[in-house]
Parts: sequence; C-alpha cells; structure tokens
Amino acid sequence: MRYGQGSRRISLPMQRVNGQWEFLYGGDVPLRDGAIADLVVNMDSIQDRDFLKLISQELSVEVLPLGAPLLVALSDRGYALQQAEPTGMPNIPLQYRPPGCTRFVTVHIGPKNKRQNDLFAEDEGGLWLRQIGLDRCELECSPIQMPEGFPKKVAQSPNHAFTMLSEQYEPHRLSHTGNAYTHFFYPETDGQWLPLSVLRDGVFKRAERSLIDQAWRQLEEKLGWCHLPPVPKKSIPKRGNRDSGDE
Repeated sequence: MRYGQGSRRISLPMQRVNGQWEFLYGGDVPLRDGAIADLVVNMDSIQDRDFLKLISQELSVEVLPLGAPLLVALSDRGYALQQAEPTGMPNIPLQYRPPGCTRFVTVHIGPKNKRQNDLFAEDEGGLWLRQIGLDRCELECSPIQMPEGFPKKVAQSPNHAFTMLSEQYEPHRLSHTGNAYTHFFYPETDGQWLPLSVLRDGVFKRAERSLIDQAWRQLEEKLGWCHLPPVPKKSIPKRGNRDSGDE
C-alpha cells in the first residue's frame, strides 16, 4: 500500500517466530506505536485460504461512462493555441499541461470490445478503475471514438487514438507514440480537465477530486476491509482574545 509522503523508508528483514515478527538477526524492532509498514511475503506462506482470497481479489468500478468526452493534448507547432473546442481554452492546471501543447482534440469513450465484455459484463462501455490485490491499480478504457470526419472512426485504445491523432496533427515528429496517461484529460465535476494519471495514481490518496473519491468509496464498499486514513482537516488558527486587555 501507499501511505503518502513521509521520511525516507528502509527495508527490514523479518522472521515469524512463535506467532510474532522479529528482526531476522535477532530481537524486536523498536518502532513507535502506530507505525505502518508493508509486509511482503510469498503467497504460499499465507495459511488461511479465505484471507488470501480476500486480499488478492480483483474489483472494478466505472469512473466514466460510455460516450464521455476526453481531451487529447497535441503539439502541432502552431503559433497560437488552435482550439478544437469553440468554448475557448480548456481549464487545465498548468502543472498538468504537456510542454509545447498547441491543440486539444475531443474524442469520446466508445462501446467495449470483446475482451472487456468478459471483464465488465454489466456496462456497455466506459473507463474503469481496476483494483488488483492490495496495491495494484490500473485504468481500463473501452475503444475510443475519433472526432467526426477523421479517416478512421474508432481506435482500440487511448494509446492507439493518440498515435493516429499524432500522425494527423504532428507530422514533424519522428515517432507518433505517446503516454496516454499524461496526454488524455478527463472532466472533473468542478470544470477542470485533469490527466488520466491523476485517476490512476490518485486512488491511493485522499485527493480532493470527486471522481477519485467516488471511485474509491465504491471500492471500499465492495472490499469491506481497505479503508484509507481520513483526510486531515485543515486547522484554523484561533483568533486572539481581544477582550483580554493584554497589550
């Protein structure tokens, strides 16, 4: 699991002795109460099969539905931002905007393919968050519907869609591959567009993003065991007591 930012971490070799964990080279490990650690073991060392099944199960929740829009950031060496959207500049935080981006093209999430039909039987298509075991998280997206008038109507994945768009709008590039997690943006409920990497990585954090929070809460309900630490409340400094008479 991931527990957010902190001090440097260190690996400690441990051994199970008489029902307790001890330092491999002898003695207890002097840790503070409340210390959290990762325990990495071989799966065949877990004696309780029901427990093993519980912590290794795969679950998924739908994050975006069929037909949801996605923005693709491209660099076509234009002298000014060439908008595919008539509404103007998309609301993308500067830290997430790819360097040299001059164009945003809108694509849509299409119906699922045959393989996804087995994985997500209840949905017609969309973007899913898959939780595999305790700490492995993946995004799965059904095929992408390309913009109207594009030579090929459907791409099999976001990466495939990016390659085709890059070939169309970025002829100056020698390679037309790219990272879909940083070049594809999804709409948040507050009007911002954020990269798919935020969805993929943010499930392990109590980020103040509605789609991430909603997806994780659904996973928690299905898992029944994996609850992240609550978001720390922002402390508000107390106002000075003006009636104290102190100068």
